[in-house]
Amino acid sequence: MLMGSIAELFFWFFWDLLLSFALYTTGALVLRVVSFGRIQKPLFAPSVFSNEKRLARNDFFSAYISGFFFYLVLLALVIWVK
Repeated sequence: MLMGSIAELFFWFFWDLLLSFALYTTGALVLRVVSFGRIQKPLFAPSVFSNEKRLARNDFFSAYISGFFFYLVLLALVIWVK
C-alpha cells in the first residue's frame, strides 16, 4: 500500500514538473512555427514555469495540447515508418 502511494506520488511529481514543462515548451514552439510567428506563447525557464502555469490557465492549455498532439503524431509516424 505504501509503495503504491509512493509510486503514485512520484508519477504525479514527474508529470507535473518534467512532462508538463516539455509539452508546454514544445507546443509553444510548434504554434510559433506553424503560425509563422503570429502566435507567440511565452517560453519560461523551468524554475518559473510552475508559478506561471498556475496564473495563466487558459493560455497554458492551448500550448500544452499542441505539444501533446505533436508528440502523439510523432509517435504515430515512427510506428508507421517501422
